[in-house]
Amino acid sequence: MIKLLHNWYLRHFSAPGTIEFAIVLVCSFLTVYYLMWLVGPLVVALCIAYCLDWLVRLLNHKCKLSRMCSSVITMALFVGVSVGILVFVVPKILQQGNQFYINLQKISTETVNSDNGDDFDSNVAARINEFVATMPEPIPSMVTEDELKNMVVNARSVIIANTTNIIKNQVMPSVVNTVSWLMYMIIVPILVFLMLANKPVLQKRIRTYILPNNQALIHEFWPQINAQIEGYIRGKLLHITIIACVNSLAFMFLGLNYALLLGVGVGLSVVIPYVGAVIITIPVLLVSIFQFGMSSTLIWVCVVYIIIQLLDSNVLTPLLFSKAMNLDAFSILSAILIFGGLWGFWGVFFSIPLATFIRTLIVNWPSTDEQGNRIEPQS
Repeated sequence: MIKLLHNWYLRHFSAPGTIEFAIVLVCSFLTVYYLMWLVGPLVVALCIAYCLDWLVRLLNHKCKLSRMCSSVITMALFVGVSVGILVFVVPKILQQGNQFYINLQKISTETVNSDNGDDFDSNVAARINEFVATMPEPIPSMVTEDELKNMVVNARSVIIANTTNIIKNQVMPSVVNTVSWLMYMIIVPILVFLMLANKPVLQKRIRTYILPNNQALIHEFWPQINAQIEGYIRGKLLHITIIACVNSLAFMFLGLNYALLLGVGVGLSVVIPYVGAVIITIPVLLVSIFQFGMSSTLIWVCVVYIIIQLLDSNVLTPLLFSKAMNLDAFSILSAILIFGGLWGFWGVFFSIPLATFIRTLIVNWPSTDEQGNRIEPQS
């Protein structure tokens, strides 16, 4: 066993700089994991600066502007777009979210009032029974209206209990904690600007004081990691924007309640591949059923929603991520599960870049055979 571990160590850590680089990676992970409350604004600012750096480079090289001037223009555009979203989009989303919460509370109150609750459940069960009656045998004879009513009562109780619990215990504390949000809104933009404007100086300090002396390993890893992660993050932000806009406009055209709220929810669901689409489909279907019942409008909503999902998965996603995302489904779901459990929403959002980073490290990590010859990495 000791010999096996010794051979593994020689194979993967005999190249110069590998031990130091591994220590840097482990220390970085432990710092973010245990001190996220302290370095949180710094991490968020670093991620935003990483996303905006391509525009600074574009202005610097193509337009021949200085690094400082390019950073000022980039931050002005970023702040302008952010303020526009906060002023024109966020209030409408919050308004629709508040209306959704109030209506949910009304439905919850109806549960206490047995007469109203019974009428509500009976109406829903009757609509479902009418729809089932139009289906071919033996499906209509398999369920009765009383059984459908019991299923509606149980489903409504579970949905109301879980949704109310999420809103009270998770959403409301985040909204109430305005001090942290204000700190992020003030400190993070300042940090982003300083990182963009002083990027060469900061990189020099990192190479001097943090990274190992032998940096051949860094120069080998960074071009591949940077190209994949940068392409993924830019593509994902564009992906969220397109899906949110298209679904919001489609829901508004069909007259669906909470169109903007549900559209933005569908846009954000693309952050979590596979799982997000399933999660957001549930409220879309529930709102559609409660608003339109078993009607032709409900069918149109489902058809339009399915068409958008198919175009997204078969056209838009391959177009945006054909080069940046080369992970299989198992790796994606595993990354979402692991990093989401470690860092919550931000872990889910950055799960694919982190998984890409780890995959690139594993594939390109310098290894040697028993004679000390370098083993070429395989994709």
